[in-house]
Amino acid sequence: MLGLFCFRPDYVNAWRLWDGKMLADQMRRLFSYNTWAWQHIYDSVEKLDADAYHASRLLFQGSIHGLLVHAMAAEHIWFLRCHEENPTTLLEPDEFADFVAVRTRWSSIRHDWANYLQWVSDADCKQFIEYRNTSGKPYSARLIDILQHVVNHATEHRSQLTPILHQLGVPTTPLDYIFFRTQL
Repeated sequence: MLGLFCFRPDYVNAWRLWDGKMLADQMRRLFSYNTWAWQHIYDSVEKLDADAYHASRLLFQGSIHGLLVHAMAAEHIWFLRCHEENPTTLLEPDEFADFVAVRTRWSSIRHDWANYLQWVSDADCKQFIEYRNTSGKPYSARLIDILQHVVNHATEHRSQLTPILHQLGVPTTPLDYIFFRTQL
């Protein structure tokens, strides 16, 4: 049965798994987890000096600063897309001098998401969002898939940061979802 669950295409869509019930609540939980996990990253990043924070590293974004701005920019652009806006650019690292500036801007984005998600219903989760990428190419995706993508994207980048922070002597606490749920 497990193999069937993992590979059958009709099981890919979350709304089919749960028959469309409690989707919005689960997305709110995942976004709460996302905020909780980033907070643990922030606690470690705050302990770095400016040189370590901006140092060139083997990351696609070039530095801890670049990676954090990229992750924040992704959350920002997806929020805008969910509101029928289609920006042609992302937030860039050179727009933010330091971690304090990144964290301040990200706090505003988190607040926007929280306000939005409190009103999202299960029916909304099933609706398609029409959007364009930064090159102008049109796409369409269900809101639930966009929300899941935002959280998964953040998890990917936190997993890139945690070993670096550990090597720099400022490890995070475990960031697994189950730790978030059991600490409530």
